[in-house]
Amino acid sequence: MEILILGAGQVGTELSELLTNDGHNITIVDTEADRLQKASSHIDLKTVEGNASYPKVLEQADINNIDVAVAMMESDEVNIIACQMIKLLNNNTKTMARIRTYEYLKGKGKQIVEGEQGIDVIISPEELITAQICRLIENPGATQIMDFANGKVSMVSVKAKEGAPITGHKVAELRQHIPKVDTRIAAIYREDKVIAPKGDDIVETGDEVFFITESRDIKKVISELRMKEIASKTIMIAGGGRIGRRLAESLEGKFDLKIIELNKDRCIYLSEKLDSSLILNGDSSDSALLEEENIEKTDFFCSVTDDDEANVMSSMLAKKMGAKKSLSLVNKSAYLDLISKEQIDITINPSEITIGSILENLSDETQLKTYSFKRKGEAVELIATSRNGYPGVVGRQVDEIELPKGCVIGAIFSENAIKIAHHDTKINENDHLITFIADKKNLEEVTDIICS
Repeated sequence: MEILILGAGQVGTELSELLTNDGHNITIVDTEADRLQKASSHIDLKTVEGNASYPKVLEQADINNIDVAVAMMESDEVNIIACQMIKLLNNNTKTMARIRTYEYLKGKGKQIVEGEQGIDVIISPEELITAQICRLIENPGATQIMDFANGKVSMVSVKAKEGAPITGHKVAELRQHIPKVDTRIAAIYREDKVIAPKGDDIVETGDEVFFITESRDIKKVISELRMKEIASKTIMIAGGGRIGRRLAESLEGKFDLKIIELNKDRCIYLSEKLDSSLILNGDSSDSALLEEENIEKTDFFCSVTDDDEANVMSSMLAKKMGAKKSLSLVNKSAYLDLISKEQIDITINPSEITIGSILENLSDETQLKTYSFKRKGEAVELIATSRNGYPGVVGRQVDEIELPKGCVIGAIFSENAIKIAHHDTKINENDHLITFIADKKNLEEVTDIICS
């Protein structure tokens, strides 16, 4: 496809690289020449310098031949205007835009933005991140949850704990421990190496285990890897920005909430918008403030400011001072390699979540869901099809399908029925295959195999 990306920031550049590697032709627009030069120095793409909302700039980007345009600039207003201009110049171009402002995501604001000459797909990172954090709070012990098949199936990441029922035992014993729950361990990460486990493999303490099961059974499987997890009651949120506010709105009434916000005016605003949350004006990395607010009695500490360093430092401090679980937003990939699970329990990369949502909306009708994780991996929902008389995987058993190393079919969704994939599970036409891919470089090959 011919894809136009507006904005050469972190997300725009990472997206350009992924799409170029997938064989798409990319044009990227930005007002800053140094950003464009940096992107083009290691990615094979066309660059255009200028304001992406100007018709002349869009024409320089050959808008008449663009299939999809993705607006990822810092300003919501520029993203909106750019998409409107694109629709006027070429109504056949599919438009996507990152929109952060709350007022554009509801009511008349949303109606205008999504109007006939507007944005086809709105990407709201704050909404996506809030939903992910809420899922993790509701399922103690999970470090990532990826939902498929309209929310009926989930792939979940959990760190195996010493003394848990299945830790130190064979993978095959999991079904014996919970015979009424159908589940499959799709992958194990051990010291940054990925293992596609067989029945005789042992789950070791500290392993990061990716399992797949029906969404209703997540907690039952986690209890095999983490022992009994106590549900959170008290939650402290560091940062009262867009994500902090949305998170508080989603959690109020279910938990005791405290929000720490440095900006006094923002504290006043939050106190007016929220019902039962306690708003604290202060620095979330202030140990005296955390001690005063009984951090040792906090079940879940979430640092969701727009500053990576502040998030990492406050989460590490909260964990060290006794918070039972800590979560931090981290945009910079380099930081993720430096953080251990002992220092911070859960890290969420907003860029990964945003890019995953864009890829999901870029894919054809055979690829329904895409999640990125651990910087290299992907989990996807693909539709098994036979084309031009070639059956592909249709009619075959799972153990008869040769996938690249580190790729596993974990579950099958068909006509509202869920089947966890085992070696003798047969695949039918139009089945949805939930597939784990350790290295996203293999996504195209896996898609070709499953979707013929």
